[in-house]
Amino acid sequence: MKNIYYFTFLILGLITSSCERDLDFDTPSEESKGIMVINAVAVSGSPLTVFLNKTFPVGKTPRLTAPDYDEAIFFKDDIATDYVSSIYYDNTAIIDAQVEATVNGQQTYTLTLNKDKEYVCDYVAQAGDHITVSASADGQVVQAETIVPAKPKIEVLNHEVLDQNPYQDRNGLFGGTDTIVRLTCRITDLGGEQYYRLRIRSEKADHYDIMTSFDMEKREPIYTTMVYYYMQDVYFSEDELFKDIRLTTSMGGWNTNFSTVFDNSLIKNGNYTITIDSPKASNTSGYLRALTVPLSSDGIDFRPRVMVELQAISPELYKYMKSLQLYQVSSNDTYSEPVQIYSNVQNGWGILGALSYDRHFVEYGD
Repeated sequence: MKNIYYFTFLILGLITSSCERDLDFDTPSEESKGIMVINAVAVSGSPLTVFLNKTFPVGKTPRLTAPDYDEAIFFKDDIATDYVSSIYYDNTAIIDAQVEATVNGQQTYTLTLNKDKEYVCDYVAQAGDHITVSASADGQVVQAETIVPAKPKIEVLNHEVLDQNPYQDRNGLFGGTDTIVRLTCRITDLGGEQYYRLRIRSEKADHYDIMTSFDMEKREPIYTTMVYYYMQDVYFSEDELFKDIRLTTSMGGWNTNFSTVFDNSLIKNGNYTITIDSPKASNTSGYLRALTVPLSSDGIDFRPRVMVELQAISPELYKYMKSLQLYQVSSNDTYSEPVQIYSNVQNGWGILGALSYDRHFVEYGD
């Protein structure tokens, strides 16, 4: 146990040797600023959840007080999935829409708004399901569809702890431990045209005694045992599977030309073996996330481990993720061409995708 105190975008120029000219940029008009955005991923085995919000013209998005990138990823995480920051969504959510999901052209489910401004229902996505989501509000109707992929397969063939970390201070991934976990994994391909995303996350839980109050009679502090959850989801590999030469800069610790989403064009004979390095999680790096929870919370108190998760993702989700990665690396480049984020929503914006996953945990000790 450790005793600690608890304190708590558009300038675009076309420059040539002889001239400079302005380019028109289409933005939502005042009349269309309420066009709806669907954001939803149907996850096999989980209830369907739909996020619905509205677009705004450039420069007229509601002014928000939001943390910067480092703070957002440090303080916000839901442990099981990706980082979620609700500050923007809370200010732009549509809360009076009629939302329905039709599954396989037969069963229709009505989604209702919950306290977190999410539209939810009791339908649980299953592999092979064809899902159509439609939403209407203020006379506008948007619709999107997807098919849930079959469950993929990944095996952890071997892992070893190496007392060296050549990735310290790389691409802003500063701090952390001087140790990595090297994983050898094998992907079994589903066949046909397939798209995947690989998540590797080093996790660690530390116990701390936190001073939560003071006993005036005994004149001594009162401590509560808490668990701090640390995580590290940046990983490294030289395998061609992850190479995307369009990603010309690094961001958030990730290597240049490195993409976590890929297709199966390199996977031959049904399987593919890869080697991955995962820097161990600790409480010293700015890119490690902490979540303070009571010791009694289920599922948090565990030995240091690495999560290995292969996702089979729908084609539209693959295109959406790829366009996001391209946007992220080009958004700070004045001379790069604008990147349009992929959308499969009719009469609106956003994405309805689907995925299935195979997840394993590898304990590596202290």
